[in-house]
Amino acid sequence: MIASTAFSVFFLLVIVTKTSSMDLATAKKVLVKPLYDAPHVDNQNSVPKITISIYYDSLSSDSVDLFKNQIGPSLAKFQKYVNFDFVPFGNADKKIFEGKWFFKCQKGLTECMKNKWQACSIHVLPSKMQLLANYLVCYMSSTVETHSGYQCTRNMGLYEDYYGKIKKCFMNREFSDLLMVQFSNRTRTVLPRSARIPSIVINGVYNEIEQDEAKNNLGNVICKYIHPKLVGLC
Repeated sequence: MIASTAFSVFFLLVIVTKTSSMDLATAKKVLVKPLYDAPHVDNQNSVPKITISIYYDSLSSDSVDLFKNQIGPSLAKFQKYVNFDFVPFGNADKKIFEGKWFFKCQKGLTECMKNKWQACSIHVLPSKMQLLANYLVCYMSSTVETHSGYQCTRNMGLYEDYYGKIKKCFMNREFSDLLMVQFSNRTRTVLPRSARIPSIVINGVYNEIEQDEAKNNLGNVICKYIHPKLVGLC
């Protein structure tokens, strides 16, 4: 009991997030963009698109390496045939205290804030034409600790249309907390307890055998799921 109370008090002291005037009841009424696109068929060489869900956190070196060395190159090569879906929660914990959510991340408060910024980016940015995926590759590949979101919107020409909306979502604690809770629930529901972060789920199915291969050569795994096989691509 003492440990639990200390845990809650600790988060009350260290987590400082500006909130808007929107209360929790209002935030729940806001239409939240679906957290991931179900697999569907696009009319591109009559090849069904596959959905690759990435369960990750913002600061672990393995997650960063996955975005830089696997997801980035795969976007350029397979963007017509793959829907990327992102779940930025990782191994974090959540706790509710007096009606408010608090989150504890393995690498501390900065990782929690970066996870939440990415959750808001997923909510705001359109996934069409892999705009969201390219933005998150930029964000995860950035060496700037505190202004990655600003820099990537500037570099990608997204600042005027989207930066303010992402920031507004992030600063609205009630709403952004709800996004994080949804990502937490997805992570706990889809991944087995033995799964490591990052984990890669294809078409909604977690395959433990494929994890190491996907993290080291995502393109090879994608090609296993593309049917019919594409000459010159796989």
